[in-house]
Amino acid sequence: MRLINSALPIISSQLKIFPLAIVTLFTLGGCSWFDNGLFDNNWFSKDEDEIVPAKLIKIEEEVKLVNLWDRNLGKGAEDSAIKLVPALSGSRVFGASADGNVFGINTGNGNIVWEVNVVDFYTEEEREVAFSKNIDVITGGVGQGSGLVVVGSAAGELVAMNEEDGSLAWKAKTASEVLAPPQVSGDIVVAQSIDGKVAAYNTSDGERRWIYTTSIPSLTLRGTSTPIVTEEFVIAAFANGRLSVLDRFRGLAGIDQRVGISKGKSDLERLIDIDGSMVLDGSSLYAVSYQGNMVVLDLAASGRVGWGMEASSVVGLGSGFGNVYLAGADSKLTAITMDSKRELWASEALLNRDITSPVTLSSYIAIGDFEGYIHLIAQSDGRFVARKKVDGDGISAPVVVDGSRLYVITNGGRLFAMEVRS
Repeated sequence: MRLINSALPIISSQLKIFPLAIVTLFTLGGCSWFDNGLFDNNWFSKDEDEIVPAKLIKIEEEVKLVNLWDRNLGKGAEDSAIKLVPALSGSRVFGASADGNVFGINTGNGNIVWEVNVVDFYTEEEREVAFSKNIDVITGGVGQGSGLVVVGSAAGELVAMNEEDGSLAWKAKTASEVLAPPQVSGDIVVAQSIDGKVAAYNTSDGERRWIYTTSIPSLTLRGTSTPIVTEEFVIAAFANGRLSVLDRFRGLAGIDQRVGISKGKSDLERLIDIDGSMVLDGSSLYAVSYQGNMVVLDLAASGRVGWGMEASSVVGLGSGFGNVYLAGADSKLTAITMDSKRELWASEALLNRDITSPVTLSSYIAIGDFEGYIHLIAQSDGRFVARKKVDGDGISAPVVVDGSRLYVITNGGRLFAMEVRS
């Protein structure tokens, strides 16, 4: 049984705090953060404030989630804020582990095509500096595109590998830790670091083209939203509750809009990070902050707010069937019509189960939870149509969809390939 302290913010994966660290967060200058996870340390809690995750009720399965194959990649994300999301390209899926392993795997049979460890791309001296402590080697991944596979390393660098064989293409310094998967689009790689910076790098040689900086609060959730890259723009969201639409070629902000507004007296109450996934539908951009708002911005009208509503989320949004799906900080799942903000349906069946960002395939929504279940939910009315437990270590990274197939890397470091069958 997992208990959550409701007197403090409910944040997505498990939060590891020690008394000294708490003092440090509030007394030292510079940026400090909380792991974007649930408070599971009982020295904070009172019995009357404890919340128990919802028990799963029996469902009548309408389709089956069939496990095709799975592979052990190495150390998983476990209790950290790292989202080890796999990436797809043709007949290959690319996955990574926190201890540095990166794989190219055949999607058909699960055979490993190539395997490398990014530590091998560093000298012994560099390894001693960057990886000598008991910390994760890979902090953000996996990005893929333009013949590259890209991850963020604990050395404060992007590591780009050739998609064909995993050989090193280049390394590039970043401003700070990169926790979200780098985004590869055409001739640029875009990476957002935890210190409020977004930068673009050449895919050819890793040279930095531009960097955009915004100020962030001294206390934030440990995590970042994944940037959206189009042919014209780079869209990034930050821990200060703001969202910026940047020129792809120069990194200049054409739109800078506030989503979350700080409320409350304490630093915890004033957290308004945008760490979850955004949705871009035509010129309409949907985003949600923690302890703030969900809004839709019209990018064709200089970022004018179409509609907004009070909401709180860490993992963010999904979309389909003309709806946007909000995964709340309390794991309540709500379907909201894109054009009118009308609530179509809401489900509390997964309340406080620490769900992942909603991803759509066919007529379903796919979501993982802290016990390692994958849930399929009908987009039309929110009913549960399938469920499968894949790993007892839990799931914190969103699934990746390709047709009727799903790929997910669990907190235990296993990559699963599944298929939806009637």
